[in-house]
Amino acid sequence: MIDRFGDRIKELESVVREIAIDITTGTVVDRLPPEKVWETTGPKVSMVRELIKELREYLYILKPEKVPTIQQSVTGIFERLDLFQESLTMDRGAEGESSQASVDELSKALGEISEFVSLCRAIKADPSEIIESILTLRQGRKSDAPSIPQSKMKYLGDLVKEAQSSYGEITELSTKMEHQLSAIKEECEDLYFSLSKKEEE
Repeated sequence: MIDRFGDRIKELESVVREIAIDITTGTVVDRLPPEKVWETTGPKVSMVRELIKELREYLYILKPEKVPTIQQSVTGIFERLDLFQESLTMDRGAEGESSQASVDELSKALGEISEFVSLCRAIKADPSEIIESILTLRQGRKSDAPSIPQSKMKYLGDLVKEAQSSYGEITELSTKMEHQLSAIKEECEDLYFSLSKKEEE
């Protein structure tokens, strides 16, 4: 499991590096039409999303007490990637302006992903003590650590339950926010339409 986790971290780093190169070398430039920007980066962004989702599951297992922190980090990255994609479709007048805004969002997302990768490496190097012991026993490795006492197993169970509860609360809050943002967006569009109509009159 730890080996697979490490491989996925490396894959994420590789894809992120490719996107960063696209930006810094001018493959994605401020004069590139929005559809070309997405054509270049879209598949890689989708791959980044899938890798982060998979890594998130490993992190939940290896460090259940960090579920809220992990989820907050992942949510922030996905929101930034959503802004990147949305900015490509927004009417900003000049195509270059739209593309530049999207590239700015993508650059910010890469920064947050780098922090996420650091979190992954930190947890890989230092998983929860009980989880590490269980993984060692499952893999049949000889360990100098004493057998896991029942009190620690109970602590782990309570920890997992607490993590699941926190994740549920975060998910529920995220859903509520999505509905609220959609409602606000509709109101803004209605207001914009009304103002535009009055100006035409």
